[in-house]
Amino acid sequence: MSRRSFNRLVKTSFVLSELRSDLEAWCASYTKAFLAWDADAIAAHWAFPALTTQAGRSFVFKSVEHFATNTKRLLDFYKSQQVFQVERVVTDLMPLSETAVSLKVSDRMSAADGTEIATWQAAYVLQKRDQSWRAIAAIADGEVAAWAARGTPLGG
Repeated sequence: MSRRSFNRLVKTSFVLSELRSDLEAWCASYTKAFLAWDADAIAAHWAFPALTTQAGRSFVFKSVEHFATNTKRLLDFYKSQQVFQVERVVTDLMPLSETAVSLKVSDRMSAADGTEIATWQAAYVLQKRDQSWRAIAAIADGEVAAWAARGTPLGG
């Protein structure tokens, strides 16, 4: 390997490490907002308009208010399922440009005694806006399937 190739590899590795750290911080802040049952704080992690897809359907949220209203319903559902702890782990990421990244996460919901309630993987597209990462799209098929398999479908 040439010195030039080696230097590029080191730089790429550093950039990916820094990016992973930034995205892990975004995920930690996101789960903290969920644990606080704070729909507005969750919505602050998004840029609008935003797109979510699940189970073959797509939804566009045109404003923070629209998104927060939907998120409040989701939080009520989680409460009804006795969710006490939320964990999120970054499992994969791919830079799409200097200001966009795809992110795959593994989510786990558990009860107060630590019993797992549901777990799934989800994917996001995030964009850097005003020096902060914001989600602009999410693919939530895994979450929909996890709750349905449990016999407690989302929206049902």
